[in-house]
Amino acid sequence: MLYIVATPIGNMKDITLRAIDILENIDILLCEDTRRTGILLNELKIVNKPKLISFYDEVERQKIPQIIEMLKEGLEIALVTDAGTPLLSDPGWLLVKKCQELDIKYTSIPGPSALINALILAGLPMGRFSYLGFLPKKEGERKKILKKYKSVEGAKIIYESPLRSEKLIKEIKQVYGEKVEIKILREMTKKFEEIKNDWDGELRGEVVIVFYSPPRQ
Repeated sequence: MLYIVATPIGNMKDITLRAIDILENIDILLCEDTRRTGILLNELKIVNKPKLISFYDEVERQKIPQIIEMLKEGLEIALVTDAGTPLLSDPGWLLVKKCQELDIKYTSIPGPSALINALILAGLPMGRFSYLGFLPKKEGERKKILKKYKSVEGAKIIYESPLRSEKLIKEIKQVYGEKVEIKILREMTKKFEEIKNDWDGELRGEVVIVFYSPPRQ
């Protein structure tokens, strides 16, 4: 059985009881960074000692055959990301697709998600929304995506590095106009959680940008 397990995005108390139960009973744990996941297990006081296997974008295709064989042997395997819900801008969907093809059982253990948390904290209309993930580094490609979603109703959510956030915010205003509402969320669920209305040159830590442009009348 494959378990897709959501883990805290900051506050360790956000782990679910079900996630702890799974982590205490698996044989193998797939993780982006084995060191970070090892620290997570220690902080959560997980007694079980599953084998940690690195599983990130660059090696996902390569390792899937090995993982599928272990699943066929009856091993209990969980997949986690460095923080939050796996598959959202993180590896895993190819593995899930292969499990579907081979009729191998899998399930999701829901929990923290930076995407949903940011959308709630932003205080913008959220009846419909679009998740744009991490945008390309090249300005032309970023603007192309921003323009593509301009006609799509609802809030837009983007993950971004604090180093590139100022540039991205300027581009959003260029494409959507000065009336666009922008919220910058950082350090969510942590001690210094902050919601900003605009760039002020002091962003640090993980950043999620949520913006909304009212539809034209």
